Amino acid sequence: MKIRVNGEYREVRLNLNIYDLLIDLELSPDQSGIAVAVNREVIPKSVWKRTVLHENSEVEIIRAVQGG
Repeated sequence: MKIRVNGEYREVRLNLNIYDLLIDLELSPDQSGIAVAVNREVIPKSVWKRTVLHENSEVEIIRAVQGG
């Protein structure tokens, strides 16, 4: 199925959840500083494993970085 991640379309497997998407993108879902929104709704980290993505879902992944 196709979803959009940070503005780019990607083919992903069916029944993919947010947690597994982050792993597929080589991001550590357990690290702090990551926020995910699906279809413009911020999804709490506590439900990432239960939040299944659907065809044409729009996912935004935001990572906080340190700087100064």
